[in-house]
Amino acid sequence: MMRLVLQLGAVGFSTAALLDPLWMSGLGRPIAWQRDVLLALGGILCFYALIRFRDLL
Repeated sequence: MMRLVLQLGAVGFSTAALLDPLWMSGLGRPIAWQRDVLLALGGILCFYALIRFRDLL
């Protein structure tokens, strides 16, 4: 179950971090870089946890 949560978190956070600036620039709104950096860090941490604890999951 934890593996599924980490996989969804890694993919979801990484995708959101990449697509959010495109979405906001398309709408003509300012890009919230702090939020995008936090989303990217969340995705990286989920990937790290998947790799680091792959034997336990």
